[in-house]
Amino acid sequence: MPDSWVICLDNPFLVRGSRLLRLLSKMLQALASALPAHVTMHLPRASAASLPLRRPAPPFPVSQPTPTCLRPLSIVRGRCAPSAFLDLKSGTGMGGFIDVELKVRDYELDQYGVVNNAVYASYCQHGRHELLEMIGISADAVARTGNALALSELSLKFLTPLRSGDRFVVKVRVSNSSAARLYFDHFIFRLPNNEPILEAKATAVWLDKNYRPIRIPPEIRSKFVQFIRHEEAN
Repeated sequence: MPDSWVICLDNPFLVRGSRLLRLLSKMLQALASALPAHVTMHLPRASAASLPLRRPAPPFPVSQPTPTCLRPLSIVRGRCAPSAFLDLKSGTGMGGFIDVELKVRDYELDQYGVVNNAVYASYCQHGRHELLEMIGISADAVARTGNALALSELSLKFLTPLRSGDRFVVKVRVSNSSAARLYFDHFIFRLPNNEPILEAKATAVWLDKNYRPIRIPPEIRSKFVQFIRHEEAN
């Protein structure tokens, strides 16, 4: 046996962290102090930067999430295209408008001397009723059956106010349709120079006795078709 044993740790095992390295150094130093004097230990100087540190493996296998391919959303502009049951011109509805001439009354004004905003909804409703009567549809007759053609949506765009005594025209048409709904366009112009006053869009839905949307009856559809064909012929 040689006079002295030399324990060399020139190639220490892979250390995965600086904390474990410090713990190992303390253990080796304690071991060296306990050895006999003729036994010499050479500890290599190693820093955490010189050792290949690796991220510890998870205690359980982790599966990478599978990338999901998302379909691009289709952008629909305007109203959803309804399944039109009417003979609409190129899908745009009636080509022409019916005209209803009216005159502003004093009780329709507000404190600023112009027509109150709420009154314009009545103007548009009056024009729709006139249009339905020309088609051959009476709101009273529909009500007697227990059904209803109710307004479900109305949007108004105010351009210029009307004042007391102004004469104006309300232009109305059916712009589109679905199985249970009719879509209307409205325009109001001041006479006699046809100055634009208002633009409006409305949606009317056919309701049953329980106020639930139902398909427009076939006899009502046929009246729309006859009216449109008559307008196209003229």
